[in-house]
Parts: sequence; C-alpha cells; structure tokens
Amino acid sequence: MKLPSLAFIVCLLISIACWLLVTLSKDYKMTYEFKLVCDNLPEGRKSVTASDTVLTLTFNQKGLRYLSKPFSENEKVVTISISDLIKPKHKVTVYTFTNKELCDYLSTHNFGPELEAVSAPEVITFYLR
Repeated sequence: MKLPSLAFIVCLLISIACWLLVTLSKDYKMTYEFKLVCDNLPEGRKSVTASDTVLTLTFNQKGLRYLSKPFSENEKVVTISISDLIKPKHKVTVYTFTNKELCDYLSTHNFGPELEAVSAPEVITFYLR
C-alpha cells in the first residue's frame, strides 16, 4: 500500500479548512416549534389559558449557533411572564397579541435579536381567571 504524498494531505487539509470556513460563516433560517408555558401571573389571578400552546418561531442563525441549547433540546419550551407581557395593556381578563407583538416581547425577554419572526399563530389570546 502506497502512502499519500505530503502535497495531497496538505491540499486535503486546506480544502477541509475552507469548507468549514464557508459553512460556519453562512446564515441559516431555522424554524422550530416551542411549547408555550405561562408563569408570573398578575396579583388576584389564579390561572391563565392560552388560545395556542405551541409557537412556531423562525430564527436567523450563523454557523453552528443553531446548535446552542434552546435549539438542540428535544422538547423546546418557551416561558412567558404574563405580568411582563400584559403591562402595556389595560386591566381586563382577555389579552390578544399579534405575532409581531409576541415577537417583539420574545426578542427582548427570551431569545434576543436572532429571533426573526413568530410564524404561527397569527394571533394568540390569553384568558386570565
């Protein structure tokens, strides 16, 4: 058996390094489904029910960042603080949020700027008792 030449090994290592550089610098759009969990209810409220219990979120990721903890877990969960979410709204028992409003909240409280959009649902409603 003939051993490969040194030039071949060097070229192979350079090509692997170039492939990794291109792959890790690429932007990816990743869509995941997260289970919705609500906590931190306002005073005087006993429970909350949401119109949807699954959120479909789209992220902009670069390279291997999409393998980070929130995206690599089998059961992905997003926790929403109801008190923080409803602060700007009037005190009622039914709160409706568009996917844009929910995306803004999740970007500032949970995921950061890599969250691009809440793909589904279009509107989510929280019922407080």
